[in-house]
Parts: sequence; C-alpha cells; structure tokens
Amino acid sequence: MENWPWPCLSMFSIAFFKMYYNMTHYTYDAGKLLLGRDGMMQAYKTTLFETFYLPLCIKPLKTEKNVVMRKVPPRLRLIKKEVSGGFQVSCLAFGFYPRHINLTLLRDGQPVTEQELTGGEVLPSGDGTYQLRKSLEVSTEELKKRHNYTCTASHLSLDNKLDASWESGAERVHLSTLSVLLVMLLIVILLGIFICVKRRRCSFS
Repeated sequence: MENWPWPCLSMFSIAFFKMYYNMTHYTYDAGKLLLGRDGMMQAYKTTLFETFYLPLCIKPLKTEKNVVMRKVPPRLRLIKKEVSGGFQVSCLAFGFYPRHINLTLLRDGQPVTEQELTGGEVLPSGDGTYQLRKSLEVSTEELKKRHNYTCTASHLSLDNKLDASWESGAERVHLSTLSVLLVMLLIVILLGIFICVKRRRCSFS
C-alpha cells in the first residue's frame, strides 16, 4: 500500500480478508487465489467487499470529507478586565478548526512565560470549532509602567499571524486629555455667555 499523508480512517478485517480506506485511496487483500471450497469463499469475500463493505465505507467518508478536511481561521480578541489590585489581560482565540493553534501573549515584544499565565486548554465551542484563552494578572504597579501587550495567533488556516494589542495606562492618558478639553470647552462657553450678557446691558444703557 502506498504511503499517504492522511491516516487510515476505516478498516474491516475478516480472517485473511482485509480492506483499508482513507480519503484518497483504498487497498484490498484477499490472500492468494484458491480453488474449490476455498476459492468459493474467496469469491464470496471479494463480492462482499465490492458490493457491501467498500460502498459502506466510502459513502460516509466522502460525505464528511469537507467537514474533516476544512480549515476555519480563528478570530482573535485581547480582553482587559479590571480586577482587585489591577487588570486581567486575556488573549482569546475562538471559532477555529482544526484544533491545533499557537497562541502567544507578548509583553513589550517578549513572550510571557507559561508560568505567569492561566488557562491554555483548547476547548470545543459547541459548533464544531474550538477556542483557547490565556490570561495574565497585571498589578497596579505594572500598569504604571505602561507595557505594551500583544496577543498573536498562528493557525493552519492563516497565511500570516493575527495580532491584537493594548498599551497599559493608555486609557488614563486619554481620560486626562479628554478632561482638559472639556474644561477648556466649558470656559469658552462661559466666556461667550458673559460677553453676550455684557453687550446686551451696554445696548440697553
């Protein structure tokens, strides 16, 4: 039998009668040609193979071929959640098939060690695809250092890696900037109201 990259998915064996089948190839071994009663048994087994076992094996495999051989790319999320004492940064890949995937959480471009992470088990999603989550606890002190966290995933369905990033402390900077802008806008509005009121008083006088 030739060597094929896919494993044998089905096998039937009765005495010396054997049949193997995978997605692209099958082999059949009925032993040496025999005469008399043994020859009749051999002919029976050959007929049984061709009319029953072979169709029985091939038909469902062809039907399920697209399911077995399909490739579904993952969707990637970097989730941040406030917890006691800091933040939890989670790297989530979901909706992918087959189940093997490489998921890495980077801190300032360097991989976070597996000892620092929780999770890491590939789980079924219930729709025929899989999901994987890895989480890291980030303390308040670490948040002040403004590290850049990146979630990266590689999968058989992808030509290039998927990336999702978050910079710790960036939200606080954005919030401060927004607060300053709001204060300035309020001052401008109040100044405009003051000028309008003053002009009206001058016109009445």
